Amino acid sequence: MDTKCPQCGSGNTGPSFIFDYDRDDAGRVIARNPFFVCAGCEHTWQVETVMVVAQPFDPDDEEAINAFVEAVNREVLDAD
Repeated sequence: MDTKCPQCGSGNTGPSFIFDYDRDDAGRVIARNPFFVCAGCEHTWQVETVMVVAQPFDPDDEEAINAFVEAVNREVLDAD
């Protein structure tokens, strides 16, 4: 995903806030179409994407990995 600022071209950007999100039973937040902000010129714009915000989990915990993959797949399949 290209997150360069569309106004000044800076790569110093990141997610700022969201309006459309859900939290699942495991505490993961699934955010849709977040707004990004540029640290250089303070321009704000919306990016059409889905982001999953989750606490780190044990890479050897198969149940946690499968739950995470299912959450991401649900968003992808629902978007189609």
